[in-house]
Amino acid sequence: MKRILISLAFSCAALSATAAQAAPYPDKPIRMIVPAAAGGAADTLARMIGRGLTEKFGQPVVIENKPGAAAIVGMSAIAKAPADGYTLGMTFSGAMSINPSLYQQLPYDPVKDFEPITIVAVSPLVIAVSPKLGPKSLGEFLALAKKDPGKLTFGSAGTGSTQHLSMELLKSTAGVDMLHVPYKGSAASLVDVQSGLISAVSDNAITLVPLIQSGQLVPLAVETAQRIQSLPQVPTVAESGYPGFQAAGWYGLLAPAGTPKPIVAQLNATLRDMVSKPDFTQWLQQQGMEPQTDTPEGFGRYIGQEKDKWAQVIKTAKVPMQKSR
Repeated sequence: MKRILISLAFSCAALSATAAQAAPYPDKPIRMIVPAAAGGAADTLARMIGRGLTEKFGQPVVIENKPGAAAIVGMSAIAKAPADGYTLGMTFSGAMSINPSLYQQLPYDPVKDFEPITIVAVSPLVIAVSPKLGPKSLGEFLALAKKDPGKLTFGSAGTGSTQHLSMELLKSTAGVDMLHVPYKGSAASLVDVQSGLISAVSDNAITLVPLIQSGQLVPLAVETAQRIQSLPQVPTVAESGYPGFQAAGWYGLLAPAGTPKPIVAQLNATLRDMVSKPDFTQWLQQQGMEPQTDTPEGFGRYIGQEKDKWAQVIKTAKVPMQKSR
């Protein structure tokens, strides 16, 4: 009798495992952690994607904002979540590509702790100056910088921000010296560049386009590989004499390391189809973003390449390491 009971127990366990494997994904609500506050670009994009996944899968996608410590709080929560496909994470360039070289003892590894799903959008950066400064092109601006090394200044949203590091990349690429003026967010830097208190800014296209259209700022170049829809007349940095130059913010979806490959593949296919739809593309462009997707493997390689690129920029610019908060 004991042997029969043991045999039955094993049979039931095997049947349960088989049933679990056969259950369609997803069969319960999905949690999506956003390592940023509600209302920002990452949160807005996550909610749009969440609605799309809910429509596709018929299961609620619950957005959970975990802001704080330059996205470290939220990214750590994603890394530690169960790898069952029911916790996803919205991530972005600063959290994955910049933090590893900017913060000491980062409590997550951007390569080892996550399963990349796909990049979904790129946020183009634009270099702009006050009309009072004079230059109408990137070439003229850099010629001015070379004429008076260290005299020109540029503002950013803060030390280590994508805006800051993109200008450090330009400095090293073009061989010029300019002074960085960090602000607590972009708003104050935009006020000062319009007044002429600082020489230039690198900021998100959606932020700068209204100021450019009103004549308050002069665009010099966009930092993406191709020109952008919102400023089609503005050349890229690469077109302006620096081939290969590229700097942009980006957003993507990932899951905790160990999430089953079939689930990752299913999510990748669903997201790529979603982003390719004209309505979604139009919505992204209205938010100042450009659609971009990739395979999980391709996204993983991109994260690694971006991480290495910004590590070199941070080293060259001698940006001081900061303690993980």
